[in-house]
This record gives sequence, structure tokens and C-alpha cells, in this order.
Amino acid sequence: MKARRFIPLLIGALLLVLVTGVPLASPGHCNGCKVHLLTGEEYFYALRDSIDGAKHSIFLAIYLFKTSPYPTNRATGILNALVYAAKRGVDITVIMERSDDPESFINIENEKTGRRLLQAGAHVFWDRPDRKLHIKAVVIDHHIVFIGSHNLTHSAMKYNQEMSLMLNDPEIASKIIKKILHFPKTPFRN
Repeated sequence: MKARRFIPLLIGALLLVLVTGVPLASPGHCNGCKVHLLTGEEYFYALRDSIDGAKHSIFLAIYLFKTSPYPTNRATGILNALVYAAKRGVDITVIMERSDDPESFINIENEKTGRRLLQAGAHVFWDRPDRKLHIKAVVIDHHIVFIGSHNLTHSAMKYNQEMSLMLNDPEIASKIIKKILHFPKTPFRN
């Protein structure tokens, strides 16, 4: 009977963490790293600020990176931060989804973004067309990790119901980088 009284308290605490965005800690699973739950806008600002602070490297695996010419477009804000980071000498590696249909919306949008990244000096790759790259992951300076449901689109970072995690853990970052680098891929050609 006593256990039943704690269930509402536990549910309330979990909801409080999810609603307020209070940082979560999960030492047993993440070697003491800090984990932050990010939704919509929070994701955009945290990712952009982390890219702006990058000193050495950025690894990015993304399903859709859709920018636009509008200056307030959040995906364009992320692209501009990546371009600026590349110009500062940060080593950037990007792998994006490519389907076997050259006319697909995803291919067209990812190609536009890929060209800009390539021109800025980033290493840009396509995944294999016979497999779907549905990952949304970013690793900055081998320790900051963003992973979750956010594509790099204005809608995902402003309007959609999305959730992603930001954590600071070199071990997890290393595992994600190894996976990204071992994906079958082909170099993006401009």
C-alpha cells in the first residue's frame, strides 16, 4: 500500500523534469555526464551555441537538413554556424540521407545544403541509397553530443513536438563518431 503513494510522486517528479527542462543526471549510464532534455527552440539555441564554441571538430549525421533563404530560418542559422566554424578551422564531417530517387524532396534539400557545406570546406558524404540514414546526431569536439528526433529543419526547431538529448561524455561521443565514420557512404560531389 505504501508503494502506491510513491507512484504519483515519482510520476510528478518525472513530469517536472520533462516540462521544466531541468538537467537530468544519469551517472549509472553515462559515467557522471550531464544530460539535458531539449525540445523545439531549446535544441536550436543549444546546438547553435555549441557549434559557435567548437574548437576542433564536428561530426553530423542527419536525415534531413532543409534550409531556406529567409534569415530567420533556424536550419539556415545552423548551416551558417557550421560554415563559420569551418572558416575558423573546425574540421566538419557530415553524412546525409540520400535515397535512390534523384527527384526526392530529401535528396533535393540535402543537396542544396551539402553544396554550401562543401564550399565552406566541410567533408560531406551521402549514405548508401539502398539504406535509410534516419539518425539525427551531432558530436562536437569529441565530447558534446546531441541525439534525438530533431531533423535540421525550421519546423523541427520551432513548431514540431520534438525531443533530443544533449550530453557531455567523451566515451559516448567516441562511440557515435566511430559509427558515423563506419557507415557505408560516398563522397558528395558538387
